[in-house]
Amino acid sequence: LYAYLQSGQDVKAKEVVEKTSAILNQLEAMGDMEMMGMGKAFVPMYRIEFPTIYQLERRDWNAAAAEMPNPSAPPESQLEIFWARGIAQGHLHQAEAARANLAELAKQEELVKKGPYAYFLKGSGQKITHGELEAWAAFAEGNEKLAIDKMRAAADLQDKVGQGEVDIPAREMLADLLLECKHPQLALAEYKTALKLSPNRFNGLYGAGMGAEAVGDRTTAATFYAQLLKQTDGGANSTRPELAHAKSLSTTLTSAR
Repeated sequence: LYAYLQSGQDVKAKEVVEKTSAILNQLEAMGDMEMMGMGKAFVPMYRIEFPTIYQLERRDWNAAAAEMPNPSAPPESQLEIFWARGIAQGHLHQAEAARANLAELAKQEELVKKGPYAYFLKGSGQKITHGELEAWAAFAEGNEKLAIDKMRAAADLQDKVGQGEVDIPAREMLADLLLECKHPQLALAEYKTALKLSPNRFNGLYGAGMGAEAVGDRTTAATFYAQLLKQTDGGANSTRPELAHAKSLSTTLTSAR
């Protein structure tokens, strides 16, 4: 799923989400036999994780913000919903919803602490998550300095301890924030750092191109867009507006030569 999304193969990515859902249905039907009982926590978790990755990587903020926890599922399996919603609510400037989401996350974590998977909350991962969500909530409220400070702290911690294989890098989110806050030069620097740590990310390459464009460096922007178009087969398998923009700038620069 992650590879398809980074290479702009959106139809195949959606097929993975749909096929995974069918597989999870089969595993769930096996009851206690399935995954030696681990499925009670992990099947609901993966049922959330696959569509969530699909939504966030395609920047479908409305879909991600609309996700709702399943009260009948184990509380630890629902944590990613709050993470996805908070990111989306930040991008959509839904300040009240973003703060409410943080409060709901705190209640969910209290439920997790009472169960067998309390250790989920003990590592640095959840600390990074809280930093990211606090940053997006602050951004939605118009407190840009607090948002940037919170996200930078989360990015610095993640760089130190490492990130999950398919996580959205906190460093990339810091760059997104800086770009949204009209600091394109700083954003471009953070995108470049994020791409060194997480190479060839679709949104990282596009964001770097946008940052370069915003500072008037169309040549550098074209370099990032060219890399994005190369790894997505020229956008042949996607209708994402980012690819249309990348192709448009590349065509303009080629015509001007």
